[in-house]
Amino acid sequence: MTAAASPAPSPAVAPPPGSPRFALFDSLRGIAVLCIIAFHVSSITGALSAGAAGNALAVLGPQALLQFFVISGFLLYRPFVAARASGAPRPDSRRYARRRVLRIVPAYWVALTVLAVFPGIAGVFGGDWWRYYFFLQVYSGDTAGRGIPVAWSLCVEVTFYLLLPLWAVGVRRLSLGSGPRAWLRTELCALVVIASCGVAVQMAAARNLISDRVSTTLLGQIVWLSLGMALAVASVAADRGELNPRAVRAVSDHPGLCWLGAGAAFAALTALLHPGGLFGIVQTLTTSQPVGKTIAAIALGLALNALIVAPAIFGESAGGLPRRVLALAPLAWLGLVSYGMYLWHLAIVELLGLRADPAHFSAAGLGLAERIERLTTPVLYVIAVAASAAVAAVSYYVIELPFLRRKER
Repeated sequence: MTAAASPAPSPAVAPPPGSPRFALFDSLRGIAVLCIIAFHVSSITGALSAGAAGNALAVLGPQALLQFFVISGFLLYRPFVAARASGAPRPDSRRYARRRVLRIVPAYWVALTVLAVFPGIAGVFGGDWWRYYFFLQVYSGDTAGRGIPVAWSLCVEVTFYLLLPLWAVGVRRLSLGSGPRAWLRTELCALVVIASCGVAVQMAAARNLISDRVSTTLLGQIVWLSLGMALAVASVAADRGELNPRAVRAVSDHPGLCWLGAGAAFAALTALLHPGGLFGIVQTLTTSQPVGKTIAAIALGLALNALIVAPAIFGESAGGLPRRVLALAPLAWLGLVSYGMYLWHLAIVELLGLRADPAHFSAAGLGLAERIERLTTPVLYVIAVAASAAVAAVSYYVIELPFLRRKER
């Protein structure tokens, strides 16, 4: 889970993720992890779904998590797409695998082991230890909610990491038609197919035809990863002048409209999932059919996440309020350490807010959710963010960074 601006690249060679061009993605990660912490703090204090603000938070947290998938899909797939479009050799698979392992495994193993010792998160030192350490806990009902509960998304990411080079090889051998844009048509059509499969899995889960656990694997979450991959394709095509220039300029020159559109999608999604909560007059979006509601929610989620990241992809050297926000140094730093914040924050939030949570850990907590009499949620949120950022800074500079420096060796 864990990239000011440089001139536009030449059509033949696109800059790799991690270059200054993609620095705004760090701030997107920072915003996402702040929203996720707000979601978990609100769930502990009882503010979640309590009134308009609670309903909004109930939607904001899950969508922020999906934003991590979109970012991963974009940043990891873009080098493969750029190589295909320019006719260059695809990225070396061994180098790719080494970078992925060094990026996520050391910090996760340390967090998992330390949290299993204190506060004693459940399951890690039992007979299923290998499921937790090798990102397999989501595939068993006995382990899915134990260990670091939010690590279910890492199980999805790791599966995606493993399959992405194979996907790149397979889709590169396909071609729909001829001409300079054949690669573009092929990439987008292939992504539409796998995204549609993900939507089908989500609909089947909504109708209880399959387990919800299946929809939380890559089979269901590929919807959001394929959105990021499609944005990577669009980004490379824009660099090569193969997208409609008016459409590209509309996004690059009006980033504020992108975020306004994202806000509208968020409001509609909140009204759909919590009718009468955020907007009491908006009832027509809600359908009694779970399949229709699922499709509408996915469509709004796709629009929301695409519009949020668009200013960081297209015209990132231009101005506009969204890019000024994303250029803020504190947000960028939070994005830099966001992986550690994600790994540690839930245990920290529960230790701070609850007196005990035997379902998740064995240690006694501080119970601040009961002791803070006024502004409970905002106060606990500030404390949780500060504590999570402090622990994440240690994780990044002491554990993650030494391994990250070895990624190119």
